[in-house]
Amino acid sequence: MTEDRSKIIETIKNSRKFYLISHMQPDGDSIGSLLAMGEGLRSIGKEVKTFTPGSVPRKYNFLEGADQVKHDLIDGDPTTTAIILDSSDPERLGLLKDVFMQCQIIINIDHHVTNQLFGTFNLVSSSASATGEIVYELLKDLGVKINTTIAEALYVAISTDTGSFKYDNTTPATHRIIAELLTYGLSPGSLSQKMFDERPLAFYLLLKEAIAGLEMYANRRIALMTLSRDMRKRCGASPGDLEGIVNYSRNIEGVELGILFYVENNQEVKVGFRSRSVDVSALAGKLNGGGHARAAGCRLYDDYETVKNKVLTEAIKALTDQAG
Repeated sequence: MTEDRSKIIETIKNSRKFYLISHMQPDGDSIGSLLAMGEGLRSIGKEVKTFTPGSVPRKYNFLEGADQVKHDLIDGDPTTTAIILDSSDPERLGLLKDVFMQCQIIINIDHHVTNQLFGTFNLVSSSASATGEIVYELLKDLGVKINTTIAEALYVAISTDTGSFKYDNTTPATHRIIAELLTYGLSPGSLSQKMFDERPLAFYLLLKEAIAGLEMYANRRIALMTLSRDMRKRCGASPGDLEGIVNYSRNIEGVELGILFYVENNQEVKVGFRSRSVDVSALAGKLNGGGHARAAGCRLYDDYETVKNKVLTEAIKALTDQAG
């Protein structure tokens, strides 16, 4: 855990303008943290612009402020304070990386154990279930009055990264924070439906493609699925519709490690890992990626077959090493 909390509080209080950004292909934690932090800073008189590389997944469009998130390159003002949320390394900022990394002050807020501590000031706590937990505590330290908009964004952030509070990263602190957020009139049933249950038809068409190509390895302890940009477009799915598909590989009985390959083009493959017991943050780290012990990923720049063979070799080794 690395915390420059007092320096960050002082910096935020003394700064007027902020750029906020979450990582590429954002999940609920990155979007929820981004919107909550943005609303919180505006409420204390700060000038804020929010960004994410790509687009906000449509299932989070109901959150207030989602339609104000910018996606395009900007002519950055290096004197504006940058706050980078839920991103373990600058590469996850995509095409916006150079603009943000040129800022004179960079505040790095995250909970990934693989965070590279790239900020001028770093508030990184791997014991937090979600970046949303860290943002909640920081906003309170800044004297921000939590309102329904902030509470809803933080609820989305924390509930998605804990799998609706069923993952092992859920802690007593998680539940205490959620209990506080619920006092602002949130509807857990409605939010859960939007986040976890309600999916566009395109998602299921894409899932069908993934399951049709299911492969099993290592005595059925590794399940592998592959999707491509062409498949996604054929199904009418957005990049955000990829979220959650990898879980179906890990959830097969007897499977220890689920892997999803997403082929962007003939020289770029995104890889997602989910596990029951294998530390996939270590596995992803060997492949220049990162994440959590049970959910991680990487992006490799080579043809699909080369990437697949390399990843499988490392995955089988991880299983073997775990068996001892």
